[in-house]
Formats: sequence, C-alpha cells, structure tokens
Amino acid sequence: MKTIVCSVLINEERAEENRYDLRTKLLIESTLKFTNFDILIVTDIPDRFNYNNDRVIIKDFHKEFPDEPKRVDNLFNYNVKRLPIKICSNLDYDYVFYNDCDCFFSDWDEDSFKQMIDEGYDVYYATFYPHHTVNDQLSKPESHPKTKERIDKVKDIITDDMLDAVLAVETRMLYKNSDKLKVMIDTWDLLAKRCVETDNRVNPESTWFCMAHQKAKMKATGVNRNIKLATMCNMFHGLVVEKETHDKPIRVLNYFGHTLYRVKIEKDVFNKLGINY
Repeated sequence: MKTIVCSVLINEERAEENRYDLRTKLLIESTLKFTNFDILIVTDIPDRFNYNNDRVIIKDFHKEFPDEPKRVDNLFNYNVKRLPIKICSNLDYDYVFYNDCDCFFSDWDEDSFKQMIDEGYDVYYATFYPHHTVNDQLSKPESHPKTKERIDKVKDIITDDMLDAVLAVETRMLYKNSDKLKVMIDTWDLLAKRCVETDNRVNPESTWFCMAHQKAKMKATGVNRNIKLATMCNMFHGLVVEKETHDKPIRVLNYFGHTLYRVKIEKDVFNKLGINY
C-alpha cells in the first residue's frame, strides 16, 4: 500500500519557545530514515525546508490557501490541519497519514502497520472512546459549557446524525484514501468556513473533523494499544509550560500520548536517532 505522511506547520504561535520548525524537520527526516513513505508539509515558512528529494513535498501555505486565516476567535485555527490531508486526498496514495508537526518516528514495523490497515477501517485514531460523542457533550453542559454555543453557530449546516460523531484525538490520523475521504474534506471545509464567518471557537478541534467523518460515514476505530508501533510513533510535548519547573522540560510521548522519556532540548532526540540536527 502506498502511503504519504502529511502535516501543517504554521510558525506563528510561540514559535521560539516550541521550535515547531525544528520539530517538523525531525518529522521529515525520521519519515525518510525509518519508513518508505513520502511526506508533504504545508507551511508558511517554506524557505526553511529546502529538500532535493522526490519523497518530500513542501507546499507554501500563503500561495496554496491565501484566504485561510491563521487565527479564529483569537485562537490558532486548528482547522488548518485539514489542508495537507486535502492535498494528499487528490494524490496517488492509498493511505494518508496525518501527523502533527511535532510528531516523529524512532523506528518502524511494517508488518504491524500492514496488520493494522488490513482491519479495513476508513480512519484510525490514536485514541477513540465510542461513548464520547458530540451528543454526550451536549447532554452534560456542566462539563462542556461551550459545546452547545459552538454547535448552534453551525446548526443550519449540520444534520442530526453528525452529532453522533465520536470525538477523538487529532494528533495522528490514518485515512484510507477513498471517496469517503473527499466527502469528509468537503464537509470539514464547510465547517471551517462557517467557523471563520461566525468567529466560532476552533478549540477543541475534534468537534469539527469528527463531525465531518460522521457525515462521510467513515468506519472509524482506535489504534490497538498493543501494536508494535506504539513506541515508534513519537511526539514532542512541553517546553513552554515546563521549562521553568523541570530540568528536562521536553517530554517524548508514544503513539497514545504516554511519556517515554524526557530531554533538555530537541537536539538530544536528533542525536539519539542518528539524524543531523
């Protein structure tokens, strides 16, 4: 199966503290080193990624999506995560593997990956709890006071079945590239546009893409917790919130967000993986 990894880097919010450009470089380099996947990055700083490699595709955010705002309701516009997925859905790949730009790979196990996709789902989430739906949030306003307000702003473009969408973690999402994916993207486009028009909150972002998945009738699942890839699909977490209180302020997480180890700076992980800093 031909697979492409994709991500989006908007180097705006807390750029110096969290160093997303450096972390994106590790995503690219580790994809090239440990997998046979291609990779596509949508970014507003394309000049920082000069790759003469057929497996790397860099797209200029400003040129490709000039009308897409970086912020909505004074928050980072998490709906931009759909943009690399949208581009990849129109390319010749069987699977589109979205990763946040501060994810990376520390190894790869092709057999467990093939076993996973042989399960035949349309989308694989890192974390997926079937009882946690939009409707569940609406039924518990004391715990989710903003959900109804957000849904009401788009209620003219959603259907009742979309409220049955299971809310999932968006850090990593593996999609089967099919007509369903295109329906999902079209729906997410519509929801994203309406969020801009109504200055509607985009955080937590799972509300929008999961409702889009539901509209597309995607068969969804969570990744098996025992998969061999669990410790090979990693993510940086921290620095801004922990740099004043911990001598190793960066945590490295596994596929499911559990801490594997801590480092002082990203360079320590580059060195650990044998990748040029």
